[in-house]
Amino acid sequence: MKQLFDIRRRFFLLALLLLGLSISSAQHRVVSLSPTLTEIVYELNAGEFIVGCTTFCDTPAKVSEDRNSGRVKEVSDFNHTNFPLIDSLKPDLILTDTDFQRKVTEELRAKGYKVLHYVPSSLDDVFKSIEEIGDAIGKGELARQQTDGFRKRIQEISAKTSKLPKVRVYMEINHIGPWAVGKRSPLNDLMIYAGGENIYGDVEKGVFMTSNGDIVAKNPDVILSPIWKKAKLGGYDGITPLGEIYGRKDFDKIKAVQDSRVLYYDSALLKHEGPRQVLAILKLAYLLHPEACENPAGTIPWELGRIIY
Repeated sequence: MKQLFDIRRRFFLLALLLLGLSISSAQHRVVSLSPTLTEIVYELNAGEFIVGCTTFCDTPAKVSEDRNSGRVKEVSDFNHTNFPLIDSLKPDLILTDTDFQRKVTEELRAKGYKVLHYVPSSLDDVFKSIEEIGDAIGKGELARQQTDGFRKRIQEISAKTSKLPKVRVYMEINHIGPWAVGKRSPLNDLMIYAGGENIYGDVEKGVFMTSNGDIVAKNPDVILSPIWKKAKLGGYDGITPLGEIYGRKDFDKIKAVQDSRVLYYDSALLKHEGPRQVLAILKLAYLLHPEACENPAGTIPWELGRIIY
């Protein structure tokens, strides 16, 4: 009798294991309206779940391959969303982010879709989004392994940069405004961990409009200006020529300008709030402390400021 019980018990445990494997390997159909969230899914070894994405989704390289092959459909250029195409793909999960996409998110939810929407205000929020997406697609354990590793690595970096002199930073999001970064943004955390101090770190906002006069008054040690890749057409767009920044009224009074520390930053690296946040911190640490920190491999040397005018 005991032997029969042991056999039945083993079959029961085997059935539970097979059921668990079946659930964890279930094929999801995911539409992502965010390059960052698309990257998260691919880095969780679940790229095959993505059936629709944006024209801006190109990291990792497999995303572009899948788009070019037609396996993954382009459902959005971020400004415009193709709802009929999304409907035809029959997704069981849609991913969106930023305040800009709140209206689209509500429209998709009204149509009955499950939508996960993210507007992270800290680096911890970014890691929580990775974990939540992992849970939603059966990759929760891998997601936590990744985020635990990220947190450990950031502590190691911070242990070094916290001993360096603080560099006061103005990070420009867009010169039209101009728009700056406040306290409630993961970018603020990136600056802190990289050994910097955001000149707007006391502003309880994520991204907000400031003024050139206020930037002059705050007198940053470093000014960072974004540059990013143009989708599909090649080349680069969104560039604020460094000559324009140097030529702004009274900017010659700013320490960053006097010391020629007006630098480009890779918008697609620093502002994609996902798996490459550690690399973003390492790059930012190099921009702020080139005398003490190494330039991480695999990053684009836009900080050299070759595009002046």
